[in-house]
Amino acid sequence: MNRISNEQIMDYLDGALSPDETARVEEYLKTNSADAEMVRDIETALGAAKAWHESEPLQVGHNFWPALRDNLGPAPKRSAWSKFKNQMARAFSPSPATRISMGAAVAAIVLAMSAFLFAPQNATQNAVALSEADKVFIKQSVQKHEVYVQSQPAPGDASSLETGAEDENEREIP
Repeated sequence: MNRISNEQIMDYLDGALSPDETARVEEYLKTNSADAEMVRDIETALGAAKAWHESEPLQVGHNFWPALRDNLGPAPKRSAWSKFKNQMARAFSPSPATRISMGAAVAAIVLAMSAFLFAPQNATQNAVALSEADKVFIKQSVQKHEVYVQSQPAPGDASSLETGAEDENEREIP
């Protein structure tokens, strides 16, 4: 088995692993004495902390946190890369209102660009002149369409309901 993770160790100590995982961790600890010793030390420390906490509940004074902070010493220096990364994260993590405004601005730009790109290119060009034959064909097509539309029953009209009479000669589709 590969090295066990800290999460697996803590889950093992808490009893949160499945029986199979527990068996694997115990098998690993049998073959790795350094990790087994560390687990025993953690078990001992957890047991002592639990016993101490049950006997004397922790009480912290009003100056505990400031004193702790003073005793920690100066914060470690950060690299230039770390500072730069944090500045960029702050600069480019806008608030929800800013995100909405930026989204609206992007949408407006996209609409403007699409109107520009998809607009007719030669809008000032004159229309194509139709021949007499084309004009007659269009006029006849419009008249035929009007006759067809007028011959159709209005939607919802009782005469528009299908009777099935015209379907008698048609073959059924299986």
